[in-house]
Amino acid sequence: MSQISDKVGYIFDALEKSCVSMTDFSKITRISRETLYRWRNGNMIKDMLRLDFAYTAANRLEKGCRNGVLPLTDKLKKEARVQRLRRIIADMASK
Repeated sequence: MSQISDKVGYIFDALEKSCVSMTDFSKITRISRETLYRWRNGNMIKDMLRLDFAYTAANRLEKGCRNGVLPLTDKLKKEARVQRLRRIIADMASK
């Protein structure tokens, strides 16, 4: 497997583990759902900076799982959920 496909696989594994939807991840990272679906389906990735950004965000979601803050157990409305996930990603930078 290539380094790119390893990163893509890791991103989607982290989303599944953290129970973060593709829609929420799209809002968090500001990467369109269409782009995320293309990556998941194996299409060519043209923007490595976006891939690296998504990989970093996924890594922090996975850290959130290890630290017990994910998956979220609260039933939050969309905007509150996205804000909470953004906060978790920021907090996990130092963990």
